[in-house]
Amino acid sequence: MMGCVTRASFPPGLAISLLLNATLATSLSAAALTIPAGGLAAAKSGNGLILSFPTTSPNFYTVQSSPDMLKPWTNLQPAIQGDGTVKSVTTTNGMPVGRGFYRLLIQRPASLVLPQSMAFAILGHWCGGIREQAYVTGFDPASGYPIGEVSMSTTCSTGGRGSRPATFTASASVMWDFAGNVISSSPRSNEPPVNPKFSATDPYGDTIYNAGTAAYLVVPLPAAPTAVTAVQSGDQFQVSWTPNAVNPAAVTSSTLSAMPVNSTASILTTTVTGSATTGVISSLEPQTTYQITIVTTTISGSSAASAPVAVTTFVASVPPSAPTGVTASWTNPDPTGTNDTLVASWQAAIPGDSPIDQYQVTILGSDGSGTFTQTVSGTTLSASFTVDYIPNWSVTVQAHNAYGWGPLSSAFSLGGL
Repeated sequence: MMGCVTRASFPPGLAISLLLNATLATSLSAAALTIPAGGLAAAKSGNGLILSFPTTSPNFYTVQSSPDMLKPWTNLQPAIQGDGTVKSVTTTNGMPVGRGFYRLLIQRPASLVLPQSMAFAILGHWCGGIREQAYVTGFDPASGYPIGEVSMSTTCSTGGRGSRPATFTASASVMWDFAGNVISSSPRSNEPPVNPKFSATDPYGDTIYNAGTAAYLVVPLPAAPTAVTAVQSGDQFQVSWTPNAVNPAAVTSSTLSAMPVNSTASILTTTVTGSATTGVISSLEPQTTYQITIVTTTISGSSAASAPVAVTTFVASVPPSAPTGVTASWTNPDPTGTNDTLVASWQAAIPGDSPIDQYQVTILGSDGSGTFTQTVSGTTLSASFTVDYIPNWSVTVQAHNAYGWGPLSSAFSLGGL
């Protein structure tokens, strides 16, 4: 979510910016501008500005600037933890040529908790739910993941009028990943002391902190990935990249896109999960230029797309392989024996260096009942024929791509009913 400053009136919560031109700079000489609730307020301060904004706990707030809204945004300060007061950031100099944009980035942190099923496995009791108090204590020195302590309790009726309820308690040491998932948890025989106001930031800018009786994690928005490469192998691009301004372990997924240039070919996308830095884009058309971009995603959101890398695919020169796994069966048997349905199926062929655009299926009757051929799309892996079930039938399949037809499959024989 982003707050805003502008001379115009905008609905609360819109992502808009403060434009520093001569007129607006002059208008800032007195007091802060009137702005929507939750946005930035600006006041003149020498050659710079004082940018202030209200905060709430447990959100994190970052003021960002950019000389051009189409260019990357730069953080003016480390993220500030909200506590219900108004915070401010001072800029010492105006933007180049008297023009610039500012915005307020508001990040809602992830709560670090122990799932109730895991809490029950440790506590051994569940009476209307398990109450938790979670506290982070630092980053694990070996893995770098957040670690902390969770205290659990549940209160159960002991039955009988006038009887006092029983409260059961337990505690556990917990490790979370950078998506807030529990990696490991282990019971503790005693509850170690914790700092309810603890906070820490690792070298990547990941921040953990305690607020009240809850633990939180904030992961910075990643910058656009760098060092993107794409090498063609068959009808695929083997793509690699480097995450940028983000903890690689915090990346939950990356989306790879191939945009055809001056072509009617389809846009190709694929998503790899986790912190992988390599992936495959399939179904490339021959003699086509694609612009390859990568977007990385964390629990805080997605990066901008990487700078596009243009790669032109080869002229098609490799036919597809022979389809495998060819089989056939009868359906809808006709008592007269003349209108039975033979259904053939097969496994996809290896496409060569361009996508398979069609399959040709041929069936041959053993008693001279004829040869029948059917062509289906390159994504279809079955075909049906209406023929007499009495003779034995031989079934073969052949795949086609931009280069031409590949070899025939092995024949599959299907006897009569």
